Amino acid sequence: MPKKRTNSERSKETIVAAADTLIRRKGAASITVDQVAKEAGCAKGLVHYHFKTKRGVIEAVAQHVAASRTEAWVAAFRAPTPKGAIDQSWSLLTRESVDGTIRAWTSMFGQGGVIPEQTVRKSIEEFAGALGRAADELLRDLDLEPTILPEENGWLLGAVVHGMGLELLSGADQEELEGAYAAAWLGILSLATPS
Repeated sequence: MPKKRTNSERSKETIVAAADTLIRRKGAASITVDQVAKEAGCAKGLVHYHFKTKRGVIEAVAQHVAASRTEAWVAAFRAPTPKGAIDQSWSLLTRESVDGTIRAWTSMFGQGGVIPEQTVRKSIEEFAGALGRAADELLRDLDLEPTILPEENGWLLGAVVHGMGLELLSGADQEELEGAYAAAWLGILSLATPS
């Protein structure tokens, strides 16, 4: 039987969800505790009670976004074919550019000083590591032997994902980017040999 959440846990979740919504719309640097409280429908003091500072709220959102984003990307890579993985991950990337995930990610992880450097580093390393392991698993399922370490492949994939996300966010031509994304995957597949 699942553990029943307390009122305190529910109020923290509501505040994180409200801050997440604001960060997706406006970016991390421009939100205020007052705005978070208003969006959450609670008193400003409750935000301070749970998170102490704006930075505490943003760090909680960063951890939430990083975990859910990593989970979504790993799921996208679990397609039965390379084309399926490319299509699912491209769909996820375009959705992230529309729903504000890319804006939130870059505003929290792309600037110094918004959240502690150790949170930034840990989140980015975990994302790259998860991508590398998922790609390694996909390649091995295809009877391909990767010629680079999963960690290296993860950093490569992370750079592709974040670069493409920023391009989509800045209004680059989606059709051209989709072709470039597929080409990046061809490069990744070329880094493996038949088993």
